Amino acid sequence: MQQTLQLNIIPFSAPVQEAEFAFYTSKQDGYCPIHKDDLNGAIEGIIDESELHYGNWLYTDFAPAKENAILISINLTECKYFAQHYYRHLNFIYTSSSRSTDFQSFWVTSPSEHFNYIYCPKGLVCN
Repeated sequence: MQQTLQLNIIPFSAPVQEAEFAFYTSKQDGYCPIHKDDLNGAIEGIIDESELHYGNWLYTDFAPAKENAILISINLTECKYFAQHYYRHLNFIYTSSSRSTDFQSFWVTSPSEHFNYIYCPKGLVCN
């Protein structure tokens, strides 16, 4: 019996290669936990690992920096696991908006809007 599979693959080029993100050392509701290894050494020289939650974790909401934020410039091409969290967040923001309720599986963003709709009142989806 021959089986036919159809995959929805959408070619994707990141709108930016490098961006600055705000991280926090304490766990907060609605923030995405990021393992230090997901940042490929981007924290070296910026923060001591002893300051991290359980020695391994930073937290972000992908929003502009608030009080006590640690700003770290992340190369989204090199830090693919962090990029995966970030793009899932953008996907959640896009698909939770009213304009995309019929197409929850797909999202598109343009370079001009990729950092302008970061706030999410419903919380983050970070798998």
